[in-house]
Amino acid sequence: MTAQELAEIITQRFKGVPNFTDNDADALVEDAMRTHGYAPSSSVDAKDVTLILLYAQYNGAWQVALSTAHYFKFGDGEENVDKSMVAENYRKLARGLQEDYEAEKGRLYGNSFKLAPRIDRPITMPARKQVSRRWRR
Repeated sequence: MTAQELAEIITQRFKGVPNFTDNDADALVEDAMRTHGYAPSSSVDAKDVTLILLYAQYNGAWQVALSTAHYFKFGDGEENVDKSMVAENYRKLARGLQEDYEAEKGRLYGNSFKLAPRIDRPITMPARKQVSRRWRR
């Protein structure tokens, strides 16, 4: 897929977000492509499309969370306006998308988590306690 096709998908996914433009989608996709080793002018392998889209989405959600962090809570007599949870909801969304991205990355490229053996003591099985099989009276 090309960067333009990916940007169209991102635009569709962020269409309900106020002030999100095609230029924002282009910037998110280009950043995601560069992060994963693709030039913005090249096309993305089919196996990496989901990974790049997830990366662009979670970065976009973080950017929206940052831009809405100044929202407030206001009360005037009978009328109350509460926009304070908007940024928190976008942060939750971004965290979920980031977890999805990490899971997809681990699925595609394998997890690199390994445990190193301890060098301060030998690896041995703990001694087993000798249990007497006699009946007690």
